[in-house]
Amino acid sequence: MAPNKNIKMDEATLRKILAAVQKAEENAPPPPPPPTAPVKSAQAKAQDDQVMATNNSSIVSKRSVEKLYYPTTAHHFFRHFVPKFQRRAPLINRGYHLRQHVIDVLVREFLSSPDAGDGRQKVVVNLGCGSDVLPWQCLARYPAQSRGAKFIDVDFPELMARKRQVVEATPALRTPLRWVREQGELAAPVVYESDEYVQIGCDLRDLEGLRKGLDMVVDVETSRFLFVAEVSVTYMEREGADSVLGWAGGLGDAEFVLLEQILPGGEQHHFASTMLGHFGKLNTQLKSVSTYPTLGHQLERFSSRGWGSVEAWTLWQAWANDKFFSPAERRKLDEVEPFDEWEEFALFGSHYCLIHAKTKAGEVKVAGQTPAVAEIPLEPLTVRVDAISGQRGQRRFAAAMALPEQGAAVNVMGLGTKSRLQSCDVYSYGQGSKARELAFGEGGPSSRMCHTLTDLGDGRVLLAGGRSGPASPMKDCWLFNKSADAWSKTHDLPAPLYRHSAVSLRRDGLALLAGGRGATSAGSAEFLVYVPQQGWVVCEVVSDERPLAVYGGILGLREDSKSLIGIFAGGLNDGVIAAQVLTWELDISDLKKPSIRFAAINTVSYSQNLLTRFGATCFWHKGAFLVIGGVIRDHLLDKKDDILRCLSSGKSLEIKSRYQCLEPDGSSDPLIPLYVGNSTVPLPDGRVVILGGGATCFSMGTYWNKGIFTLDFERTASEPVDKWAYEKSVEIIPGERSIPIVAKPKLEKAAEADNDSASTRAKSIPRIKLQDSDEFVKVVRGGRPVVIEGLELGSCTSAWSLDRLGEKVGKNRKVVIHESATQAMDFNAKNFRYVTTDFGSFIDGVKKGDKTYLRALSQEKPTEKPALLADDFPELAPDFVLPPQLFLVQENLFSSVLRVSGPVNMWLHYDVMANVYCQIGGSKRLILFPPGDVEHLSFAPGASSSSIDVFSLIDSPQLAQTHPQEAVLSPGDVLFLPPLWLHTATPTTNNSIAVNVFFKDLEGNCYAAGRDVYGNRDLAAYEKGRQDVARIANSFQKLPADAREFYLLRLADELRRKARG
Repeated sequence: MAPNKNIKMDEATLRKILAAVQKAEENAPPPPPPPTAPVKSAQAKAQDDQVMATNNSSIVSKRSVEKLYYPTTAHHFFRHFVPKFQRRAPLINRGYHLRQHVIDVLVREFLSSPDAGDGRQKVVVNLGCGSDVLPWQCLARYPAQSRGAKFIDVDFPELMARKRQVVEATPALRTPLRWVREQGELAAPVVYESDEYVQIGCDLRDLEGLRKGLDMVVDVETSRFLFVAEVSVTYMEREGADSVLGWAGGLGDAEFVLLEQILPGGEQHHFASTMLGHFGKLNTQLKSVSTYPTLGHQLERFSSRGWGSVEAWTLWQAWANDKFFSPAERRKLDEVEPFDEWEEFALFGSHYCLIHAKTKAGEVKVAGQTPAVAEIPLEPLTVRVDAISGQRGQRRFAAAMALPEQGAAVNVMGLGTKSRLQSCDVYSYGQGSKARELAFGEGGPSSRMCHTLTDLGDGRVLLAGGRSGPASPMKDCWLFNKSADAWSKTHDLPAPLYRHSAVSLRRDGLALLAGGRGATSAGSAEFLVYVPQQGWVVCEVVSDERPLAVYGGILGLREDSKSLIGIFAGGLNDGVIAAQVLTWELDISDLKKPSIRFAAINTVSYSQNLLTRFGATCFWHKGAFLVIGGVIRDHLLDKKDDILRCLSSGKSLEIKSRYQCLEPDGSSDPLIPLYVGNSTVPLPDGRVVILGGGATCFSMGTYWNKGIFTLDFERTASEPVDKWAYEKSVEIIPGERSIPIVAKPKLEKAAEADNDSASTRAKSIPRIKLQDSDEFVKVVRGGRPVVIEGLELGSCTSAWSLDRLGEKVGKNRKVVIHESATQAMDFNAKNFRYVTTDFGSFIDGVKKGDKTYLRALSQEKPTEKPALLADDFPELAPDFVLPPQLFLVQENLFSSVLRVSGPVNMWLHYDVMANVYCQIGGSKRLILFPPGDVEHLSFAPGASSSSIDVFSLIDSPQLAQTHPQEAVLSPGDVLFLPPLWLHTATPTTNNSIAVNVFFKDLEGNCYAAGRDVYGNRDLAAYEKGRQDVARIANSFQKLPADAREFYLLRLADELRRKARG
């Protein structure tokens, strides 16, 4: 109470009063001690501490949202509780914004509700508030509505004590509060009190203490309460959380807003299991979620505890509900930061509920109608899983193609565990698979995700569009030639697009592309036809019915019709999944002016709910449309609704069946994939293979599909079937080809036969003899390869047979070898494996003709030191001698490597250091190219190896612009290899033995610093230059694509001129 300024008192009277008060205080009995809180066990206290610690991560995320989504810094209050700003990922920002926004809407609605004229004060109680700043946000955003209201924060006493300290030390938090009570005026559990704002330090399990705190700061009987519990009471034991809800419902005029996790798909759903595992690891288990896993359970929870009116939404429903967001507001959010994690946003939103309950009588309802699927037949579907070890095959939002003739499937690019990938995963099927041999030549698309791969049916596969970042769409398109395993550039899209849908028209290499998203968040309403001879042509819409501008929609072609007809459904429009299901008919009688006609399809309500999806796959399968995966509006797809079989007839579309997944042995509940971000491959035999896929589960970790999933709709799993296997990852070299595409040789034997025959194009490398070391110095300075004859290399040339090597080295000596499936080893394709074996077993295998290769490593520290024959094979070292003529080599020695090989080719590569290759046993053919040929030989940026099989292509047009030189080495021959000369080798006898000696021919500071076991690390100037190139390229990222390409090509030409000049 404010002092009465009208009362006047003389000094003597005031002294008497003060003396009397002091005497009364001295004679008064001591006050009773404060109530002692129950003593917690160490385990209980530790868990409470861990629950309080969840506040730390949460407020960092809320601060990220505050700074990005709310430009008015005067409303920034989380910054006072988060010393250092950390920008969260777009998915986390969007999710936390949604959490805060829906609560803000309901709190504002409560504050704005008209008074009943009975003088009741509005009180907002934030239960388990942590460092939340709801009171200051309301006071700043809604000052008129907040006038006369009181905001009360409740949490553990320790946490409230820390929050009080921050408030007292921060003028921006303290200034809006009037009549702040002194600490001496407060009694537990009240920690801080002003007219507008109160802090109560109280364990929510102590409802008596909580009621006591409320009674100390408000008149409970004449107040209107809004209780807010944002992911707080779920950490309590379920009985305690329910007691809080029941207690709050007994306070009279009250409302309750609860936001917490639910399990609409059960604990086994991949998002749910990831979420539960995350909180389990933190020892902050969600203790109510198993009892109340759905909105229906939550409704019952409240209505059975005295709440007369209850509304329930998932956050995914709230996102699409006009009560919380208008279309314009959703669009506005995309201006904050680029966003494209829609499937993951839907999964997150579907696993959180928002409950708004009132004690006053009213409706008890769930927002949105769950799709009624009882009438749709449930058919059995056999799911077989072929395991993949480790992190192999983990990529999302890639696109896959089948290569049936090679017994292979390839999952191309996409998002890996850390970044977008420039590679593809290769999978094999059956005993005769050639997947391990698959390698791409020079040229191909750059890394991307959300692109399409469309099999045109003419031996080519069309890759269209895609993106790097959400605001960086791509328009380039590529054709993959199955007969040559090679990419070639084709016509660009009219505008950059990703998240589009595409389907082959099954004639003349034509394809149809629908929808898609460009640099903004708006979808495209255009339909494009790909015509190989003229590029992409926009279809004219000749019907009144038109599709919405969407991306991520379902596009399918009826393959049983002579006409080009199909379906188009769903897709994202204004941030929500569009409720459109259309049929289309395409007229391509004039390929320069194709036209398309649309008509609405008649569907029952549940069919439309299940068919209008985002991110699903659709294709024609045995007389019907098969729709797989994706997400739907308002609800989480049940696992039995993931896959639909739909029959189309005229303007109607009927879901004929859903699927119950079974193990191959007929048992239920097999491991099934998460149908998000996966690639779908229909096979000629009717089976469907699911590759990759998974999702980031908000801030709780990433789930990856583990294995190769085969869907068998004919239930032929009892028959013997070949298994799928992950073979390797193959890099795609970005950029256009500089050489024409040539089909692969039909038979490997033909390629092997060519290894021994001399090329008609390659020049012979000169052969010389050296008189002294000075002559060799001149050779090195000349920078040209030569074969040196007549050198004395020691007794090795006569003493080292395979058997003798085995005896000298010892048969039990462990070595690491390359074991190849084919003669042409490919470092990029990794068509070989590293095997640790006994030296004796290796020698025996070489004698039998095994495709194996030994490149000796340091025996002591193979990952740290270069190989040295004297150290690694002391029993062989005395037999090998560097003659005096090669004194320069000995003086600048880097490494000396024992090489023993069977009938395998060493891949095309270059060495940064000069070296001499000393042939000891057997014979070997080498083909060399000068450094200037590097641009014609498919070397990826930063790579020192190429996948080109030179021996099978040396006389082909593919290498027409190169300048090969070759030599056949016999025992005693020494080949001088200048640095950076590209070379490949193959034995011309059953086996080969050699010693390869590397030496430094440049000043020491020219070489890159750091570890270099193989002597093959690029020069320091090149490594720095690549960093400079990356910086230059990044500086152009904000320009339009055409301008970026124009100027970067000009810079590239300038560099080329300097290189040539």
